Amino acid sequence: MTDDDTSDGEAHADVASVPGPDETELVGPGRYPLRIQPAAAIMPGEADARRLLRLWFVRKSFYWIFFSGWTVGSLVAASRHEQPEFDVQNSLTTAWFLVFLALALRFVANWIALGLAFPLALAHEPNLSPRTNVGSGIGKFFDRLHIARAFRSLRWTHHVRQVAQRRLGRRGEQLGKLDPIFDVVNIATGVLAFVALFYAVSRVST
Repeated sequence: MTDDDTSDGEAHADVASVPGPDETELVGPGRYPLRIQPAAAIMPGEADARRLLRLWFVRKSFYWIFFSGWTVGSLVAASRHEQPEFDVQNSLTTAWFLVFLALALRFVANWIALGLAFPLALAHEPNLSPRTNVGSGIGKFFDRLHIARAFRSLRWTHHVRQVAQRRLGRRGEQLGKLDPIFDVVNIATGVLAFVALFYAVSRVST
C-alpha cells in the first residue's frame, strides 16, 4: 500500500466521521474545528420546538406593532397642527399603547426565551474544574446564566428554527411560511412609519 492510498483512506475515514446536520453533538470530532449543531439548541421532542417557533413570532411582532404606533403618533401630530379640534388625546393614547405593547412583548418574550434556554445550559455544562473560590455558588449560577443567554441567542437563528420546523412536520412547514409574511409586514410598516414621520415634520414646520 502506498502513502497516497493511506492518506486517501484516512481522508475517507475523517469525512465519514463528520456529524450530520441533525446530530446533537456540539464538538466536531478529530481535527475538525468546533462546530455548533443546530439540533443541540433544542430539547428532545416536539414541545420545545413548538414553544420556540411560537415565541419567535411573538418576538417578531415587535416591529409591526411598534411601527404602527409610530405611524399613528406621527399622523396625530400632523392632524393636531392642521385641526386644533382633532381628538388628540384618544389618538395619542392609541399610539402610545401600541408602542408600549410592542416593548412589553419584546421584553417578556426575551425573558421567557431565557427560561426555556436554561435547561440547555444545565444539559451542556462546561467541562471545567469545580469552582472553590469565595462565592462559588453564585458564581456557578451566573456561569449557567451566561451559557443560557448564549443558547437563547443561538435559538433565534434560522438554522435552529429550521430544525424546529422539521420536528413539527406539516405544522412546522405552515409556521415556516409565516416568516416571509412577517418580514414583508414589518418592512412595509417601517416604511409607512418613516413616511408618516416625514409628513408630520413637513406639516408642523410649515
